[in-house]
Amino acid sequence: MLPEVVKLHPPATHFAIAMPVALLLIEALYRRMKREPDVIHEVFTHISFLSVLLASLTGFIAHEPLEERLKQVPVFSAHEILGFSLPFLFLVISAIRLFKRKDFSGMVRNVYFLLLLLGVFLIFLQGRLGGKIVYEYLIE
Repeated sequence: MLPEVVKLHPPATHFAIAMPVALLLIEALYRRMKREPDVIHEVFTHISFLSVLLASLTGFIAHEPLEERLKQVPVFSAHEILGFSLPFLFLVISAIRLFKRKDFSGMVRNVYFLLLLLGVFLIFLQGRLGGKIVYEYLIE
């Protein structure tokens, strides 16, 4: 049986997957329609950052009671590195959107889009690693 504190992490990770994917879809739709990003785009950008940060924080809290068991898991170190890195990537994405609000076009928007695409790819990889940890090593 897993400790109660560990159970905070799964709901947080679902938001950390859903929000960036929704943002990527919004960005792709706006690009397709040749529409300038609006307040909804900006709000989803910042919510995406906060959801990734929350998933990382709950992951940090959840790993402590399982630390001894997790040391034996081959993919845990990669999951841990991504867990600490993804909030910084999404902080950069959020900062670009915030500080380039008035000049969010051309090269700035392309860099934003590429970083967002990378972020969503890494989130899927992170989820895959997390799933391996849970379903192959923790659930007995």
